[in-house]
Amino acid sequence: ATLNAPLTAGNKVKIDLGKGLASMTGTNTSYSLSRAIYTTGKQNYKIKIVNARNVVQGTASSGSYTVTSAEPKNNAPTLTLTSADATATANKKYLVTLNAKDVDANLSSITMNWGDSTAPETLTATDSKDLVFSHTYATASSFGWNAFATDKGSPALTSKLVSKIVTVSNPVPVEIIEPPIKTSGYTKIANNGLRLPDSATLGTNPTDWACTKDNKTGLVWEVKTTDGGLRNMNYYYANYDEIYPKCDDALWGVAGYCNNGLGKLGDSTNTDGFVKATNKQSLCGAQDWRLPSWGELMQLVSCSDGKYNQLDEATLNSQGYGFVCKSNAPPTINTTSPTIDTTYFPNTMYDGFSYWSSSPYANDSDSAWYVSFGNGFSSNTYKFNGGHVRLVR
Repeated sequence: ATLNAPLTAGNKVKIDLGKGLASMTGTNTSYSLSRAIYTTGKQNYKIKIVNARNVVQGTASSGSYTVTSAEPKNNAPTLTLTSADATATANKKYLVTLNAKDVDANLSSITMNWGDSTAPETLTATDSKDLVFSHTYATASSFGWNAFATDKGSPALTSKLVSKIVTVSNPVPVEIIEPPIKTSGYTKIANNGLRLPDSATLGTNPTDWACTKDNKTGLVWEVKTTDGGLRNMNYYYANYDEIYPKCDDALWGVAGYCNNGLGKLGDSTNTDGFVKATNKQSLCGAQDWRLPSWGELMQLVSCSDGKYNQLDEATLNSQGYGFVCKSNAPPTINTTSPTIDTTYFPNTMYDGFSYWSSSPYANDSDSAWYVSFGNGFSSNTYKFNGGHVRLVR
């Protein structure tokens, strides 16, 4: 309040805010009062000059003012570190778990600065719930990351920084230890050519099992699969080289003459095409795969009774067939089927005449020898027929 003249001695300036007179303070002609107002809406006031008995002197001044609700105070969120390692490995995921809270219930996000050349990362946050950040440092060094939480206030407020130094190292090379070399039985071989323990399983990764080595002969055999790929157990092949690209009914002039199982894999409809396709893939790290001879294939026959007939190609050529297992010779077949070690040669087929050899039948150049692992039986048939193949090197 501003007076038009200094107060007369004994007088005071007072204001009525609706709850009685309150003294204003000041000197000369300038007076004021500071007070918290707790009632909202339009308020009236009167300023008066009064004497010691509160009798009004002169003219009072009146007016009004409006009180509005005060804006609630916005508090900054808080951010805490739940977990984060002090070390990391280059090119591997590094995880940081953070937790943000906001007493005003208007939490917005958490922003992470990883301390390398990558841009800051901002994720939506939920009050009092852990939020996981994942990052891959590309190089080995020390990096200082920091993070802060932001709320939805206007203006938005941020928490204090949470930070940590992380030391990133290059990965330690993993030494591949091959199992001891066996002198008998079989050894599993990986796609990359390394020896594997007997616990290894089939697969397409470099260190998955794909081949089996016969430790007695030193031969390495292809293992069939069930994945529908090149080495699928169900595929049939005509026993031809590139001179006969495939078995074709038109070529032979007889409808239905060729086995209907052919043609599943394009160029691999015959044994030669399958050999070339397998070598192109460098199965088990090698490119010298081939069709086995009759003698090599017969070495895979395993008789459950341990009794073997001494067969040779001359004998077979003279009689046209033979049984490897003695107890499997007609009229009684007693040997347990199959006649192959299924632990090292899974997915072996026993239907039809089973597996082709590269050995021709001496009495007919259009026929070749095959071996059936259903009962250890061996005979010959026309090359245009479809048979299974197990390659060797």
